[in-house]
Amino acid sequence: MSIDGLFPNLTEDNVEQLVRFEGLLKRAWPLRGKHRDQLKYDIRDMSRSLTNERSTRRKEYMTDDKFLSPYLYYFLPWNLFRLSRLFTGLELDIPEDGNVADLGTGPLTTVLALWMSRPHLRERRLNFTCLDIAPKTMATGLKLFQALAGEGSPWRIKTVKAGFTDHIRDKADLLMAANAFNELDWSGRSTRPQAEKLAAHMIGSAKETGRILLVETGVRLAGRIIAEMRAQFLEKSYKPIAPCPHTGECPMPAMGQGPWCHFNFSTKGAPEWLERISGEASLAKDNVSLNFLYLSPGGASEWGAVRAVSEPFKLHGGRGQYACSDKGLTLIEYAPGAHPLFPGQLIAPAWPQNPKTDLKSKALILPYKP
Repeated sequence: MSIDGLFPNLTEDNVEQLVRFEGLLKRAWPLRGKHRDQLKYDIRDMSRSLTNERSTRRKEYMTDDKFLSPYLYYFLPWNLFRLSRLFTGLELDIPEDGNVADLGTGPLTTVLALWMSRPHLRERRLNFTCLDIAPKTMATGLKLFQALAGEGSPWRIKTVKAGFTDHIRDKADLLMAANAFNELDWSGRSTRPQAEKLAAHMIGSAKETGRILLVETGVRLAGRIIAEMRAQFLEKSYKPIAPCPHTGECPMPAMGQGPWCHFNFSTKGAPEWLERISGEASLAKDNVSLNFLYLSPGGASEWGAVRAVSEPFKLHGGRGQYACSDKGLTLIEYAPGAHPLFPGQLIAPAWPQNPKTDLKSKALILPYKP
């Protein structure tokens, strides 16, 4: 089986950019005295508001100053780490004078991560339109970018106070929305119409050859959002480049209690200063997760590949791992002692003539033969 994969380890340069980001933060958004002492509690409170207390959180929470410090010092750098791992493994070649649009940009998270992780783009003239309802947050992100890239950067960045479906003047070569759509209400019967509206708006805002990238935080709700958005894009003739190895129905749509499409990877390469702040807030991490969808009008060629998705788990004395294929939900079965794939790795399978079906998950079983 040939092997290819998403989420490669960070380059030395990318690690260095994450390390120096602490100094940029301290200059752009300094915390002194009691505000620095209070940071760990603010991070913990914000984490709780983003999870357990989600239903009571105001939609415009990022316009509130009390949320900005914990976001900038904890959530932003962890998002930069996640996105750096993702961007490093994706083909993201934006042409000279190309247009990039970023919906729900916050403190320009995706722009910062793109500069950190794709050094071949740093000297290109690129035009960014960053949209969010929180101007102060965007202004802080712009200060961080200018400190990161230097005033001589050829990247031209325009910030616009706008919602997710507001008009974008210049059609995009790359249209992104990261950690954004989970802010919307996906309850009840709103899911399909909302996904249809967002997909139509994004396609209408992209060039005919444009690509669209959605990234979410790796929770089950986000998996459901991504699956619904995928269905709507397919109906409108946009096809996945990654992670899906096919254009059939999603076998892991985050419905019910079955496996759902998201990827976990280790925090190797995360800067010590971020791990220290995380520890102070009692939110230390040894792994992070995300789910994403990268699409274009042509998509990727379909050749029967299988994408490992879940982390390996114990199975019948050996190990198993859920995967995605054009045959639907797939269970990769490892013999005792075999080394499992990393989540995100892509393989050319050697299917048995008559594959068995796992009784618990109803997945087709693919014995792994390295």
